[in-house]
Amino acid sequence: SAATLNLTLPRVETAGKNEFRGALTVGINADGVISLNGVAISDAQLPAALREVRQADKDTPVLIRADETTPLKKLAYVMDSCRKAGLN
Repeated sequence: SAATLNLTLPRVETAGKNEFRGALTVGINADGVISLNGVAISDAQLPAALREVRQADKDTPVLIRADETTPLKKLAYVMDSCRKAGLN
């Protein structure tokens, strides 16, 4: 059976106040390649990039875009990185 992750993000009332336009989308494709707002980055670059986002606006919600082809280990890494950076 497929695991279901129900992630509820708070509404953004601060949209447009920084270059992330109030939200950050982290994509993970079937090959496990991570992208931030459509720009591919390496796994090693992710934590620093997330810290930068948090410094710009600590209330920036993060949307993780993944599907059933996404490696679960990679999804867990992304979620853990977001938590460590202090993002939701």
